[in-house]
Amino acid sequence: MDLKEMTPHEELVTTKYCLANPGNEYLIYFPQGGKATVNLVDVKGELELEWFIPSLNQVVKGRYPLKGGYFAVVEPPYTGDAVLYMKKK
Repeated sequence: MDLKEMTPHEELVTTKYCLANPGNEYLIYFPQGGKATVNLVDVKGELELEWFIPSLNQVVKGRYPLKGGYFAVVEPPYTGDAVLYMKKK
């Protein structure tokens, strides 16, 4: 993750917790799990997904990439808090 290129972008996700380099990388926090809508309009191509589940100290790879160019609904693979990292393929 290239943190020096990422800045807060609460407008890109309904959870309001997002660091992003729009079009390339996104780090999103889900404080209570549940679904969230992510604005991927600036993404050309696909994003790989990786979830971190803090309470389990576990990383879970996304099953499939997300296509850019639209709004996507994502949901953590766990009911508690989670962090989603998405990076352009």
